[in-house]
Amino acid sequence: MSYDERRLEVAQAAWRVIVREGLDRTSMRAIAQELGTSTGVVTHYFRDKEALILFALERVFENTLAAMQAKAQEQQGLAQLEQMLLTALPLEGSDQADWKVWVAFLGYSTGREPLVQEHQKRYAVLRQMLAQVLADLQAAKLIRAELDVMLEANALIAFVDGIGTGLVICPEQFSAEQQQYLVRRQIKALLAPS
Repeated sequence: MSYDERRLEVAQAAWRVIVREGLDRTSMRAIAQELGTSTGVVTHYFRDKEALILFALERVFENTLAAMQAKAQEQQGLAQLEQMLLTALPLEGSDQADWKVWVAFLGYSTGREPLVQEHQKRYAVLRQMLAQVLADLQAAKLIRAELDVMLEANALIAFVDGIGTGLVICPEQFSAEQQQYLVRRQIKALLAPS
């Protein structure tokens, strides 16, 4: 197994521990136990818990971003925006694990400025991507011309974050069908008058 593959394996073990135990109870020792190895093996790949958690978060973000970009290339117009938002939401049970890591990281980063800055970078990437899609929809006269696309991108991020966080806390809160309905309703509010 290559260094990068083993590093990813360590991160996936951390991910499982975070999902199962929560971030505050995730330790290098707990991750080593999850892997069935020593703490020394874990620290060989990651100098500390913060570096490991940041790497795990990056994997969550990269996976979600790649899936959103793939949906963006598959679709056009309003369907493109809809599919991008649905891809970011925890429609499937497996998506809820990603959201648990994301929400855990939000709480953990409070008071840790380097982690806050890393999180801000990820939001900036999402904001730019959504703002571009919204600008394209505006140019095609599919959404209202007076909309501030950056403000609307922020609103869409807050919308998705709200549903995702709600599902981490109350998994039964929104079914996949309800999430789809809410996304369509949110997009409908942006539409240009016909």
